Amino acid sequence: MLFKIIVVGKMKDRALEAHVKTYMTRLSPYAKIEIVELRDSNPENEGVKILEQLENEKGFVIVLSEEGVEMTSTEFSAKLMGLDRKAVLVIGGPYGLADGVKKRADLLLALSRMTFTHEMARYFLFEQLYRAIMIGKGKNYHN
Repeated sequence: MLFKIIVVGKMKDRALEAHVKTYMTRLSPYAKIEIVELRDSNPENEGVKILEQLENEKGFVIVLSEEGVEMTSTEFSAKLMGLDRKAVLVIGGPYGLADGVKKRADLLLALSRMTFTHEMARYFLFEQLYRAIMIGKGKNYHN
């Protein structure tokens, strides 16, 4: 599998960053991961930069937003395993996403109806990517 993760902002919380790196290591036998970090600004400027990254993108674009659909881990796994192209996942900055980015999504996905920091969203996303692959491979990580 191939994942491209477009995120606004760098990881400032070293503990969360370490957890993300742990999941990237766990994912490495199963998936290639490309991370594009964009400078944080305001939602409009961030939106322009995200859309530039997506301009010629042929992958399946999943934008994380609290307004999106919620899925179980099993449903998320089925969605990812059913893709015939790379998954491009977008995490906006601390002040949300521009409407144009949400409209560009093939899937608008909510991790929860609650709001999380974009750093926490990155950590949760990586854990769920790993869980999804383990489910898809029939491994024992998922209960």
